[in-house]
Amino acid sequence: MSNNGFNTEAIHAGRDARHSSTPIHVAATAAGYYTRGGNPSIEALEQAIAALEGGNQAIACACGMAAITQTLLSLLKSGDHVVCHRSVYDWTDWWLRDEMPRFGVETTQVDLRDAEAFADALRPNTRIVYFEPLSNPGLDLIDLRAIVSVAHDAGALVVVDNTFLSPALLRPLEHGADIVLHSATKFLNGHGDALGGVAVMDDPELYDKVYRSRNLQGGVISPFNAFLIMRGMETLSIRMNQHGTNAMKVARFLSGHSSVSEVRYPGLESHPDVRTAEELLPKGCGGMVGLTIKGGQSAGHQFAGSLQLVRPWVSLGDTGSLVYGRQCEPRKGIPEGFARLSVGLEDAEDIIADLDQALNKTHTESGTASATHGD
Repeated sequence: MSNNGFNTEAIHAGRDARHSSTPIHVAATAAGYYTRGGNPSIEALEQAIAALEGGNQAIACACGMAAITQTLLSLLKSGDHVVCHRSVYDWTDWWLRDEMPRFGVETTQVDLRDAEAFADALRPNTRIVYFEPLSNPGLDLIDLRAIVSVAHDAGALVVVDNTFLSPALLRPLEHGADIVLHSATKFLNGHGDALGGVAVMDDPELYDKVYRSRNLQGGVISPFNAFLIMRGMETLSIRMNQHGTNAMKVARFLSGHSSVSEVRYPGLESHPDVRTAEELLPKGCGGMVGLTIKGGQSAGHQFAGSLQLVRPWVSLGDTGSLVYGRQCEPRKGIPEGFARLSVGLEDAEDIIADLDQALNKTHTESGTASATHGD
């Protein structure tokens, strides 16, 4: 493993020093193998991401869900049990709750920040503890160090989706996680122009299982998307720093706005997990902010429809800011009027101005709040 710094690895790891950029190998068969089993462009991406996460090996997949499903299918069998945080990415949530029971796998979801609830959820047949350190969409920050210790004592593997934070801010393998997953579509790529997913691990036995699963399931990334994601990763640390700087400014602004009843950002003193953030995330808390708009769902829809710069779209981690309005989901800790904001790389003042006018227009039209706000 290299002794180079993070930014140096982001630029050089996995690259062929003979070329100024990573060549795109489009051959369906390379060195006698189908691209489904590997390809020089895909392998370059895998080496690069493994280096950034501090892992020995990585497996690149067609998208984040391909990485998640192919990893979990390789590790679970009928009769197994999964403990999952109360709030995870929607498609992961649906897959665990709706699809895996057909294969005889049961999932228990609890708030993993509650040590007693977590301990009660574990069973003798618990095979995997699954969570996102910074949860999607509710922005619960989970102390993965404590989870890893308890899970391993119970004989379970810890599988972590690190999409929201990226290895620029958190490297879960260093804290004992067994497998780290990413939707590389998001912050790793960072430009909204490629789908991809990845699983990173140290254990060669786990690698062999997930690699075989990818070949069996067929969810392999295209060489061109591998190229795009590698290019985006070269600026990962720089981008994450700016995402975080802008997000803190936006979170502080929203905290003083009279149309907003709650702001969720782990860097704010008001966040219930701020002490965990201080210890676990010394490099910053990333670019994701949650806000609850006064007036509930209708106000939330009005807000999204009034935005001019920030796009009311799904996804996250792009250079441009995105907001995703949510339905009320009490089991996930999501109240009415909640929106997930991916703070982009625009000038923070412009992001804030757009959020401000949308919030003010919303409540001027609905009459549910004044348009004044704090500093």
